[in-house]
Amino acid sequence: MKSTGTLSAGTGLWQDPNFAATNYSEFSGLPGGYRNYVGPFNQLGSVGYWWSSSSSSSFEAWSRRLEFNTGVAYRSNTFLPKNSGFSVRCIQD
Repeated sequence: MKSTGTLSAGTGLWQDPNFAATNYSEFSGLPGGYRNYVGPFNQLGSVGYWWSSSSSSSFEAWSRRLEFNTGVAYRSNTFLPKNSGFSVRCIQD
């Protein structure tokens, strides 16, 4: 699910080693990190977080993440506050 792509200058987007980055699913996940609810950005280049469409309330939702050192797509085990900054992916039916 992780992108194997690089920036136009040739610099890798994911921290090394970008383990199991085949992009077989064509999801092309990028390591955008996250912004916590008080403002700072964290984990740029090493982890990608995405919101799920599943919510528990108007304030919390599930998320998914990809990490540079594994080929596993993780699901959060708790609902996370929606005022955290995660990436989104729009899917057309």
